[in-house]
Amino acid sequence: MAISKLKPRHASEGRSIAAVLKDRLDYDKNPEKTDGGLLVTGYQCSPDTAWQEFAVSKQIYTATTGRKRAPDQDVISYLIIQSFEPGTITPEDANKLGYKLAMEFTGGEHQFIVATHVDKKHIHNHIEFNSTALDCSHKFNNVKNSFLPLRKANDRICQEFGLNIIEEPQEKGKHYVEWAAEKNGKSWKNLLRKNIDRILPAVKTFDEFLEAMRQEGYEVVQSKMILKFRAQGQERFTRSRTLGADYTLEALQERIGKTQLPRRKKKVNLEKDTRINLLMDIQARLQGRGPGMERWMKIHNLKEAAKTLNYLTEHGITEYDVLVSKAETASADFEAVSTSIKQMEHRMEQIAALKTHIINYAKTRNTYLAYRKTKAADKPAFRAAHETDLLLHEAAKRAFDAQGVKKLPTVKVLQAEYTDLLAKKKAAYEDFKRLRQENQELQAVKSNVDSLLQIKQEEKKEQEQEKKQEQDR
Repeated sequence: MAISKLKPRHASEGRSIAAVLKDRLDYDKNPEKTDGGLLVTGYQCSPDTAWQEFAVSKQIYTATTGRKRAPDQDVISYLIIQSFEPGTITPEDANKLGYKLAMEFTGGEHQFIVATHVDKKHIHNHIEFNSTALDCSHKFNNVKNSFLPLRKANDRICQEFGLNIIEEPQEKGKHYVEWAAEKNGKSWKNLLRKNIDRILPAVKTFDEFLEAMRQEGYEVVQSKMILKFRAQGQERFTRSRTLGADYTLEALQERIGKTQLPRRKKKVNLEKDTRINLLMDIQARLQGRGPGMERWMKIHNLKEAAKTLNYLTEHGITEYDVLVSKAETASADFEAVSTSIKQMEHRMEQIAALKTHIINYAKTRNTYLAYRKTKAADKPAFRAAHETDLLLHEAAKRAFDAQGVKKLPTVKVLQAEYTDLLAKKKAAYEDFKRLRQENQELQAVKSNVDSLLQIKQEEKKEQEQEKKQEQDR
C-alpha cells in the first residue's frame, strides 16, 4: 500500500529563494537518509546543483514575464511525499516508482529530484519538483483538489509494481494538528508548544527541526529574528516568541537535542545607592520630591527611576555630557556593525548567485558557441531546440555584466570568500547582540534623565527669557 500527498513550498520572508531551496533540497537528499546519496535521482537537473538550477529558472521567469509575487504567496517548489507499507518494496524500486509518478504528474515539464528515505521503518520518497516550467514561461498550475489526479496516478503506478492500493479512499481529511485542536478544544498555541517540545529532543540540527515541523503540517516562515508557524486550518501565523521565553528563536536553537527545558535564573534586584552626582550637579532639587519629580512620577514610576539611577551608579556616569557621549557612541557602534552585517549578507547572496551562473555558463558554453556559428536562417530552429541552455547562458552573462565581472573567478575561490564572510558574519553577530543591548539601555537611560531633569524645557525657557530681555533693551 502506498500513500501520497502534495504540499506547496513557499518562499521565505527575509531569505533568498536560492537559500530556501538549498535548505529544502539538502534535507531531501540527506546522505544519512538516502543510503549515502545512492537513492537520489534527478530529471533535467543534477541532484547536486538542483537548487541552483531551480533558482536560475525563476530568475529567467521573472526577467522574461515580469511577474513577481510576495514571499507568502510565491510557491517556489512542490513536495510530494510517497510512503510505502513496511516490507512491500525495495528502496531501488521505490525510487523508480517515485520517478515515474513525478514524470506523469508534472508531464515532464518540470525539473524534479526523487530522494528515497530509508531511515524509518517505512520507505518513503521525497519528490521535490520546480514550480517553474522547463521553458521558464509559466508555473505549475496547482488546481483545486490536485491531490485527486496525484492519487489516481499513484494508485495505477503502484498496481503496475504489484503493490496494494486503498480501494475506497476517504476524501482529503484534516491533518492531525487541526483535528486534535478541534477534538480536545485546545488552542493553536498550546498544541504548537507540545509539538515543539516533542520534536526538539529528537532532532540534531535546527534545519531538521524546521523540516519536522513541516512534516507535522505546519507552514514555517523564518527570517533573521523571527520564526512563525501556521497549522492547517489556522487563519494567522503564530510567532514562536509569543509562546514564552523558552520558544524564542535563540532559545529553540539552544534546545536542539535536549530533553528538558532550560532552567531560567531568577532575577534578584539588589538595592543600590541612589545618590548620583549627575542628578545633584544638574538639578539639586531632585534630592527631594519637588514639583518636577511629582510630574515625572505621574508619567513614569518609581521602578523606572530606580533602574535609571542604578545604571548610572554601576557604570560610574556622574556627568550629563559623559552620558550623552556614551549614548552617541553606542548608537554609532551599533549602526556600524548592523551596516557591516548587511554588507556581508549582500555579498554572500551575490557569491551564491555568481556560483550558480558560473556553473551554468560553463555547462552551456559549447551550445552557445554553436548557436553563434549557426547561419542566420537556421538560428530560430537551433534556438528552439536548445532554448533552455541558451536562456541559462544569457542569464549568466547578464549577471556577470550586472556585477561588473570581467574575468570569471573559480568556484573554489568564491567558496573560500563565502566561507570567510560567513565566519566574519558569525563573529560580527556576537558584537551585534552585545551592542544592541548596550544601545537600548543607554538610550532608555538618557531618555529618562532628559525627562527627569526637564533639560529641553529649561533650555526653551532660557531662550525665551534671553529673547525677551533683548526686546526690553
